[in-house]
Amino acid sequence: SGKRVIRKSIYSHLRCGRWGILLLLLLCGGNSSSAAFVAHPPVSSIAIRSRGSDVASSDVAAAKVGSSDNSPLRMVKNDPEIILEPQQQEVAPEPAQKKKNKIISSFKQLGKKKKDPDEEQLPDLSDPSRNKNKLISNLKEIYKESVLPIERKFQLDSFCLPTNGEIQDAEFDARPMVLLMGQYSTGKTTFIRHLLGGKDFPGMHIGPEPTTDTFMALIHGEDDNNKKGKSSDSAKNSRGDADVNDDANSLNATTSIKASVKGKIMSGDDASFGKIIKGNSLTVTPELPFSSLSQFGAGFLNSFVGSIMDAPLLRSVTLIDTPGILSGEKQKLNRSYDFAQTAKWFADRSDLILLLFDADKLDVSDELKEVVTTIRLHNNDKIRCVLNKADGVSREQLVRVYGSLMWSMGKLFTSPEVIRVYTGSFWDEPLVHDDFKDMFRADESLLVRELTNLPTSNAERKVNQMVKRIRLVKVHVCILDHLRRKMRRAIRKQKTRRRLISNLDQVFDEVQHRFDLPRGDMPDAGEFAACLEEMEDFSVFPKVNRKLLRKLDELILQTIPAIMQGSVGVTNEII
Repeated sequence: SGKRVIRKSIYSHLRCGRWGILLLLLLCGGNSSSAAFVAHPPVSSIAIRSRGSDVASSDVAAAKVGSSDNSPLRMVKNDPEIILEPQQQEVAPEPAQKKKNKIISSFKQLGKKKKDPDEEQLPDLSDPSRNKNKLISNLKEIYKESVLPIERKFQLDSFCLPTNGEIQDAEFDARPMVLLMGQYSTGKTTFIRHLLGGKDFPGMHIGPEPTTDTFMALIHGEDDNNKKGKSSDSAKNSRGDADVNDDANSLNATTSIKASVKGKIMSGDDASFGKIIKGNSLTVTPELPFSSLSQFGAGFLNSFVGSIMDAPLLRSVTLIDTPGILSGEKQKLNRSYDFAQTAKWFADRSDLILLLFDADKLDVSDELKEVVTTIRLHNNDKIRCVLNKADGVSREQLVRVYGSLMWSMGKLFTSPEVIRVYTGSFWDEPLVHDDFKDMFRADESLLVRELTNLPTSNAERKVNQMVKRIRLVKVHVCILDHLRRKMRRAIRKQKTRRRLISNLDQVFDEVQHRFDLPRGDMPDAGEFAACLEEMEDFSVFPKVNRKLLRKLDELILQTIPAIMQGSVGVTNEII
């Protein structure tokens, strides 16, 4: 019984798991003395305690039977008050400590030791680029795993949602996009040339007549020979020198971009590189977000080109130059594609939309109103106006032209807020009338600052668009489920279908009260009705359950806030 008590105590001390058994075997290690220690531990490692008080060491010797030190320790059966247990405070001998270290090292090599959570290396929150890249990758995962399956189930990819289709990976990773629109001969191409430092870009054509007949994407690129030369030079240098040079180059690039002087505000190197890429090639380039433009067919792709050049501004943004909006039937007859829908595709994916107007001939045509009405849905907060060639009119005329522009924009944008207007002369020639030269210079600086600040908030804007899309998906799903219930109860299907489409405002009110949705999340009734006209039977819409709606709510209230924490530089410390 004494052996059983001693072994039971040792097993209890080692927690007697599979790691404890392995530890016992490794401690024994085939050594006879170690095996004897396990089977019959010495008296010095045993403490005898009574219920009332500790027993002296002389009593321990009395409890031992036999004269040899290795003889087994026996316990008196009639004395239940004595309990034998290992002495925990006594330090193990040096050889045992070495064996213990060897065991721990072997555990580390086998990878069996659990990682301490305190030893895990936390991400470096001081690196904003790393945080933004991680934020964008998390957004991709959320969209693919949670949002996209719902859109496909309810066929919402072309149903009144922003971007008119699924969001591709390249659209998440792309640079901020700036769309320039306006009537012909308002100075769009000259405006771009001025921003690029007065340098000509491939495919540029400037004239008083309608010259730009294509959608042109100005994309940053470098010559392949220069890339090879840079890679070979960097291979010769050390890593530390390369990091210093990269930091210096990025600092110089940022300084040159944000510098605003009269004339060439974006001046770069004199050596220029450029080439033209056709539209079909742009749609199959994985680094560019233009793959879904193939839905507009060859008629549009033949009128879409990419101008690749090395300019400081293009390192931060991608510029989209559009054909001038024509007046009358020429807007529709001379083009083999839908100009308004194509412009909407670019507007939905752009971070900033600039509408250019000519101060000499301010005219807001019906065609321009139609295009602006098409693109402004979901994009009101992106649109800015640029009153170009303002130095060509006198002081009194400029005041009248500015007032007329604001009145025309007030009819297009029904919101009470006034749209932002930048006034100036955006070209490299001297001013004709310099009465407002200080105002022109200030507006130009503000516009350049807004353009150069787009990359710093690119990730946050993508989060904003994702939250907006999730809200719209939830509203559309609820509306379709309500229409399905109405149609299944109806006897005359076609009559009920026409009545529901004609009374969409009433349907929206019923959906709002049934699902407790905000009024501001409801889509435009006219556009939604146009989408419903293409649906023959509303009873085929999938059924919505509360679990799906809770999933969408959790994305907005829990998942996205979790990935946003610590990514936008907001502090919650109280001073």
